[in-house]
Amino acid sequence: GVRRAAVLALPEGRSATLYLLAASDERVVLRLPFPSAGFPEIRAAIEARRARRGPFREPSPLGVEPGGGPLEVVPLVAEGEAVGCLTLRLAGPSEAGGASEAGQAAPLPAELLTTVAQMVALGLRGGRVLESLREQTRKVTLEPAPGVRRQAAIDVYRDYFDSAADGVLVVGAHAELLHLNRAAEQLTGYSRAGVRGRSLFELVPADQHDGLGAIVERSAGGQQLAAFDFDIVTTSGERMRVSASTSAVLAEHGAAVFAFRDVTEARALEDELRKTKDFLLRLIDAAVDGIIATDMDGNVILFNQGAARVFGWSAEEVIGRLPVDALYPEGVARQVMAELRDPRSGGKLSASRREVLLRSGERIPIELAASIVYEAGHEVATVGIFTDLRDRLRIERSLAEAQERLLVSEKQAMIAELAGTTAHELNQPLTSVMGYAELLLKRTPEGMPDRRAVEIVLREAERMAEIVRKIGRITRYESKPYVGSASILDLEKSAGEPQ
Repeated sequence: GVRRAAVLALPEGRSATLYLLAASDERVVLRLPFPSAGFPEIRAAIEARRARRGPFREPSPLGVEPGGGPLEVVPLVAEGEAVGCLTLRLAGPSEAGGASEAGQAAPLPAELLTTVAQMVALGLRGGRVLESLREQTRKVTLEPAPGVRRQAAIDVYRDYFDSAADGVLVVGAHAELLHLNRAAEQLTGYSRAGVRGRSLFELVPADQHDGLGAIVERSAGGQQLAAFDFDIVTTSGERMRVSASTSAVLAEHGAAVFAFRDVTEARALEDELRKTKDFLLRLIDAAVDGIIATDMDGNVILFNQGAARVFGWSAEEVIGRLPVDALYPEGVARQVMAELRDPRSGGKLSASRREVLLRSGERIPIELAASIVYEAGHEVATVGIFTDLRDRLRIERSLAEAQERLLVSEKQAMIAELAGTTAHELNQPLTSVMGYAELLLKRTPEGMPDRRAVEIVLREAERMAEIVRKIGRITRYESKPYVGSASILDLEKSAGEPQ
């Protein structure tokens, strides 16, 4: 009832290769290798050391003819070690003498099978066939050996990887996925069985392939790299940002280990904070006023464009290079700090007049408002906002001069109006006085005692008339010193009379 008998050897228990040593349909001794992965039932029977029967495939250079019956696999065990198996291809139901009434292959005598198997196993164990095959196995499996050793190394760390709270990816030098731990499965939604052997790039956006490929290659080569971020597209199609660190623990096997955690929300928050910071810095730089911040050691940590325009220093020349004392005349910075720390100030200083030193050494006036920055009740920095007063003071001086000129003009206008009014009002009574004085002079004969008085009255009246005419010609205000420190109107100059 046996169509074909064969002897198979598995020289090493963990070997991936089966050897066909002899077969009933071959006239010569064979040593043909076959990958054991293609014959899982045969390998399982050898490892379990238990005979199995089923519709199994068997290694054969000639193949198995259609209609063949089941295959009986009998393990070969010598001195407690499974070294191979005896395979018996049973006759099919249609073959004479090879079937029972039920149409199934007849069972073989168990004792006979055990005896034959023991004899063949001892023959293999006692001869040099197995040692020769082991050597041949080492040569034949030289190429796949690194992959086998790599998988064995991954298996050593499997429990450690699975116990980690962070996700762990093990990838080969060509970015092939070799292992995912449980945390990685939960974070990404992929199962280790579903992605094993696939490329890591299938899980990563295309715009990151080049950079990530270089990282994989360097890490698998044994380089210890700094932490880095990349994106993983989860099974739901969402893009998850992860922060990864590398380990060279499997570098000798050409594999890279990435431990990663989900930082999508953290990075989004960091990006938002960075945008806010950039906006505030741009806002500070756009301010017209100068803004300077220092740490508590007096080192400048912020120097905006407004401050740069005033002092003549660039931010790069000041930040971390110049102490704040260098921006003030001697003692001014300490004075400002003392005022800020005064309990009555509350850590704030309202706008007050100060002086600062420019790059050229010039001292200029500014208006300074300052405060202490606190964090958890501790002083961490000071900030000052100042305005250059040079333009303001220049404008104030110009305004004061203009006001003074306006007052003079108003005074001159008022004097001119007053002079005109005075001259007009005095002319009429003065004309009457002069008329009556001339009449009296005509009526008073020479030699009369009163004539002298009348002449004096007339002369003084004419003098007064001349003064009134000068008053009427006044166009500006000119003064001259008088008794003591007083001053009076200079009538000749005001009236434009030649000196």
